[in-house]
Amino acid sequence: MVVKFDITAEDKLPWQQLSAGWWVGHVYSDRHWLTIAEIEQALSDIQSLEDLKTLLAKWNGHFALLWSVGTVHFAVTDIARSYPIFWNTSPTQTTISARADESSSEISWWQHHKSLVQTEFVPGHATLWHGWQQLQAGEILEVKNNLCYLHNYFPHRRPKPVSTDRQQHSTAFNQVLERIFQRLIAYAKNRPIVVPLSGGYDSRIILAGLHRLGYTNLKAFTYGSPGSEEVQLAEKVAQTLGIDWAFVPYTRELLDQFGDEDWQAFASFAARAVALPQEQDYFALRSLREQDWLPAGSIICPGYCGDFQAGSYLPTPGIPWPPNRKRRLQEKLLARFVRDAKADLRQLWLPLLPQAEIANDEEYISELEHWVLREYVSKYIVNGVRAYEWADCQWHLPLWDREFIEFWQSTPNEWRENMHLYREVLREHWFEPYDIAFAEDQAATTPVFSPGQWLPPQWKKKLKSYLPEQPTTNVNGLEYLIPLIQQQLNWPRTDLSKSVNEMIGHWYHDFLNKKNL
Repeated sequence: MVVKFDITAEDKLPWQQLSAGWWVGHVYSDRHWLTIAEIEQALSDIQSLEDLKTLLAKWNGHFALLWSVGTVHFAVTDIARSYPIFWNTSPTQTTISARADESSSEISWWQHHKSLVQTEFVPGHATLWHGWQQLQAGEILEVKNNLCYLHNYFPHRRPKPVSTDRQQHSTAFNQVLERIFQRLIAYAKNRPIVVPLSGGYDSRIILAGLHRLGYTNLKAFTYGSPGSEEVQLAEKVAQTLGIDWAFVPYTRELLDQFGDEDWQAFASFAARAVALPQEQDYFALRSLREQDWLPAGSIICPGYCGDFQAGSYLPTPGIPWPPNRKRRLQEKLLARFVRDAKADLRQLWLPLLPQAEIANDEEYISELEHWVLREYVSKYIVNGVRAYEWADCQWHLPLWDREFIEFWQSTPNEWRENMHLYREVLREHWFEPYDIAFAEDQAATTPVFSPGQWLPPQWKKKLKSYLPEQPTTNVNGLEYLIPLIQQQLNWPRTDLSKSVNEMIGHWYHDFLNKKNL
């Protein structure tokens, strides 16, 4: 069987050809950012799968790799799946590519049943195109002896916490943050760094860290509804630090660009038949480029996903009692990520949910976060970087630094409850010294057990049917897209109970169908 690496030159992803494969991204190892020659040299020593795993354990960064060792071929995603990889196998050839080839493929069950209306991503290894599969975060595809093998080299589960006291752990976290921002500055080499700034902790720590280390070629932008609390906090942060800040109001005039030629091209580029195209940053970036505020080649650094690692996804007190932990976790994930889990959809999803028996609360949390990071976060949230590439910019994810993630994997869950350790360190050591800790910050209260969170989805749906229909709201002003998309799709009446993402799912499936008529 022939193995073909199919990387197209017209793709905005900056793939580079190597002697025995392809590379995209940037990686830190041995205390510096590797050149393409150093990457090639390191790969030339690979003789086996174990050699490759050993090398990947030393690499910190955002990348994807296609590499051949004799008759064995590898495809690798980084621990965030920041650059997607797809493969298709026929009796005579395995094709590995940066996108699924829709031109020669039939639609899969997921496209036929409009799965992206129900959720933001296609779960597991499937895509919307029959026969094409996707690699997940931290995976290796190995093709040898006419067979394909999958290996997960970086699980997002939580190993046993380190043995240390809280003060030592806080000090260690401060040191981790210092090294993360030093690495970012070394990578940027005085190129413009642009931070999408909200009122939250994650983007604020990136801006504060770069300011603290004296990086001056720095900008920030915020978008959404004028006068919202997030916009006000972002403006305070930028003004206090003396950062060049731009605000893009999400007006109807701006959002009316949804569905035009540029949006359609972006949607095809970003979604790649596995996830919804993210609309949040797209309109702001388009506006800022048109205003010449955002230079081409800028390095955009969003705050993905510090809060998640720090504990924002921890269940509230009252984790299910044995022996129902596995079933309760499956039901929780279905309720959270599938909007209308009818019987046929549940049947398809259930094998893709956590299958291991869960012995205790720690294992429950570990399986929950591992699944959510590999599915929703990496495929939908992290895939938002496609908007930066579409705007002719580069990007870096400081809070997806491998050391950052491994630190939080070693942190006891009780210190992650409501992100207590994260909030404490950031506020005391990074925000208060620069006067960017505000009373408006969300209070670090202890979460309260809510029995309703464990109700089966069908019960919740039944209870919801007795409540008055409520229009969907969005702090970014994106709710205008709901009637706009419904109008574009010729819906007979406006339904404001739908969410923005649900409507983008309807639009995207309709878009794919029209492309392939």
